[in-house]
Amino acid sequence: MYSLLDLVLIDLYECDHMSLLDENEIREGMLTAAELMGAEVVANCFHTFKPWGVSGTVTIAESHLAVHTWPEYNFAAVTFETCGQRMDHKKAYKYLVEFFDAKSPKITLQKRGFMESPQGELAYKQEVG
Repeated sequence: MYSLLDLVLIDLYECDHMSLLDENEIREGMLTAAELMGAEVVANCFHTFKPWGVSGTVTIAESHLAVHTWPEYNFAAVTFETCGQRMDHKKAYKYLVEFFDAKSPKITLQKRGFMESPQGELAYKQEVG
């Protein structure tokens, strides 16, 4: 039995306040995290709320990454939802802990979409044709 998706929930507590404010810096940080995990970036979309806080997604061929910041609480919530066996979540997670200067990070991994596979492994991209 194999899972189709890995869901990685990252709660970053006691972050550096300034790291949670700049939409463009956060975009670059999330794109770097996607690159570090070995993902193929397809698109991204970020937004700054008033008076503050940033939400954004990085769409990857393997699914997506998302971030939401609460500067008033020095907190960021990051989600990786990925398929494929080659994603290096740990490398991206460690990078984001440093990027946000989180003093108290927490990570949770959940597997989703369990299926049988007669081939022994599910490909994350299937050939069409």
